[in-house]
Amino acid sequence: MRFFDIDRWNEIWQTISRNRKRSIMTALGVFWGIFMLIVMLGAGTGLGRLFRAQLGDLSTNTLLLQPSQTGIPYKGMPKNRYWRMDNDDVEAVKKLPEVLYASAVYWGGEIHGSYEERKGDYSLMGYSPDYQKINPQKMLYGRFINEVDMVQKRKVCVIGTQIWKDLFPGGQDPSGKIIKLNNSYFTVVGVLRKQSEAMTFSDIERTAFVPVTLAQQMYGRGNQIHMLAVAGDERTPSKQVEQACRETVYARHLIAPDDEKAMWCMATAEMFEKVHGLFFGIAFLTWVVGLGTLLAGIVGVSNIMLVLVKERTQEIGIRRALGAKPTVIISQILSESFVLTFIAGVLGLTAAVGVLSVADSIYYQAVTVAQEGVEVSWQISFGMGILALAILVTGSLLAGVIPAMRALSIKAVDAIREE
Repeated sequence: MRFFDIDRWNEIWQTISRNRKRSIMTALGVFWGIFMLIVMLGAGTGLGRLFRAQLGDLSTNTLLLQPSQTGIPYKGMPKNRYWRMDNDDVEAVKKLPEVLYASAVYWGGEIHGSYEERKGDYSLMGYSPDYQKINPQKMLYGRFINEVDMVQKRKVCVIGTQIWKDLFPGGQDPSGKIIKLNNSYFTVVGVLRKQSEAMTFSDIERTAFVPVTLAQQMYGRGNQIHMLAVAGDERTPSKQVEQACRETVYARHLIAPDDEKAMWCMATAEMFEKVHGLFFGIAFLTWVVGLGTLLAGIVGVSNIMLVLVKERTQEIGIRRALGAKPTVIISQILSESFVLTFIAGVLGLTAAVGVLSVADSIYYQAVTVAQEGVEVSWQISFGMGILALAILVTGSLLAGVIPAMRALSIKAVDAIREE
């Protein structure tokens, strides 16, 4: 087959190497173009992975609801009235068809923790069991708070990894151990490691988590809660979930159904939309800038091929006079363009992948290991690399079209006469 003709490839190589400096400069343009494209794609992809890792398994249809002052008088109740949510609000919201999970959130403040001679200052939070389903965190040991803990107001706690390291430096499983928090004793039932930084109201690694009913008893707040966290059905629009929750809670506290001021709400769906839009824009800009840089290199290939065709006018004319078919002339020019671009492109792709691999290693050592952060890869996918290379190959063939047409337009008689 013509493709495997050794003489043909030898001729291609001689043509390119005949103008070594010019070929090297052109190849550098292609090399730099695909190198920058792959590095920018890796950076953009890595940032997206980092954001998703920070969210962990957080539901994309999560709402945080917190009471505020009323803004409208309703059924004899004045405006600017302060009100508080309670445990019954959580149970009422749980029954809504739009809601999958609902959890109370209670801020307990700063506490002093100790075990034997070891001690430290930490934070305390009160949660319902469903909170681990709404915003899951990794359990290193034991379990999270359950319904029995809630009903019986058990003095149990789940501790963050920093508390575990401070009070149990040997690294053993502390489940079942008794620790002192302020003036009370608690049984450790689990160790929780930070997996998501979204919707966290304290430093997870330095926080002790207790049943919300116990936290209420400890601080003498009856059945009041500070905030309500809700995971809505993924098929239900976030606004619809929010409206259903508002109507249910408002009805229990004599608040006007259309009082937007009475409750502060944060929806993760809106946050996800904005961030996804941001990363889509970053990805689009990366491709535009990268392809623009790559195009500059491909244009350089087209220019050098035009020069080569001009310099080989007599040679092409003689070939035409000897009966060389147009397809032979075209394939020769396109092959030269392809080889020059492909070699430079593969080298550029390899160099970029190498740089991203180094970035992976640095991030792993500096963040994942040293700071116990999330593990994120900054490497591009295999498919993305193949796509970039395919664009380059297509560009190389297009770059050779104009020089090939120029070669075909040469008349044999005029070419032989040219000096």
